[in-house]
Order: sequence, then C-alpha cells, then structure tokens
Amino acid sequence: MHHPSTEWGDKVIRTALEYAHFRWTPTEANVLHGVDSDGRFVDTPDVTWTGEVLSCGWWKPGVENIGVAYGWGNASTLEQFARGIREGKFAGNVPEDKSRYGSHQTVGVDCSGLLTICWGLPKKIATRDIPLYADVLENLADIRPGDVFAKVGSHVMLFKEFVDDARQQAVIIDATRSTGKVSQRIVDIPELFTKGYRIYRKKAE
Repeated sequence: MHHPSTEWGDKVIRTALEYAHFRWTPTEANVLHGVDSDGRFVDTPDVTWTGEVLSCGWWKPGVENIGVAYGWGNASTLEQFARGIREGKFAGNVPEDKSRYGSHQTVGVDCSGLLTICWGLPKKIATRDIPLYADVLENLADIRPGDVFAKVGSHVMLFKEFVDDARQQAVIIDATRSTGKVSQRIVDIPELFTKGYRIYRKKAE
C-alpha cells in the first residue's frame, strides 16, 4: 500500500494544529440561538449555550478565544473563519438534532470539514464519503501522522502520535460537537475499535 511521505503527514497535522490553536476575538454579533434569515437553526457554542444533551458552550465575546468553533456542515478556511467573525457571521453551530441542515451564515468546521481542509480535498465531504478518498489500514502499527480514525457516517479524527509504546492511547485532533471546537486530545484506541472505528489513509493522488 502507498505510504504517504512523512512531509505530507506533517503538513496535515500542522494544518490541524493551526485550527486547534487559532486565536480569535468574537463579539455579541457572532452569537445566535435561534433561526438565521434563511430559517435554519443555529446554536453557537458560546458560553450562553445550554443544550439538552451536549454541554459544549465555551467561547466568550470580547475576549481572545483559542480553537476554531465547531460548525455543522462547515469547512471554513482560517481566512474565511477570521473574515466571517469580523463580518458578524455566527461563530460555529452545534445542533443537537443532526437532521438539521447547516447554516450558510455560520463559520467553523465540523469533523469532516476539518478533514477536507487538512487533506486538501476538492470539495467538502461528509464522513460517509471517506471510503471514496481513503483506504482502510488493517494494522495499527502502520498508522502514520495524517491518517485518521473514522467511524463512517459518524465521526473522524486525525492521528498525530501514540502516547505510549503499548499503542493504547493516541493524540488526535478533531472537531467535535461535545467540545464545540477543534482541539488536540487523547483517546483510548481499544475503545475506538470497540465503537466501530477503523483506520483510513488518503488514497494516492
């Protein structure tokens, strides 16, 4: 199987970390809990957000925040995100009802939006599209930075490195509704496999 260059993988992770570490200062104009002018529901993951299931409200207007906001259906570049914040677009969208459509008046990234950007895909994909662009790796020992753990139709996270020699835990970068942002975090690998996650590598160009 095609092994991506470590250079390519490093670039993928570098891009993802730029999202996790991105600094931005929103205003009250970037907050919405209700419907946008197209009639689409928006719940920004700001501190005033109170969900039934998720408790991921975190960003505050008027201060510097770190990490691009989670935006359902979004794949904003960092430039688009920064510009959107300045223009008063809504910062992120964390619908508890996944059947809702995303809003064109929001900026941010969802899990597959982050993957779209980091892998340089031609258009925004959904997690169900991952098999079109990637091959399954059967062996955990083959995973490289820039590969992903994905549960098709559900969630995807970028692999950065193992935490331990036993390969029980990994450092990943993802955009989740549960955190409301792009962040670097540690996951338990056996637990991912139990939940139906598999390892994918981007197909050779």
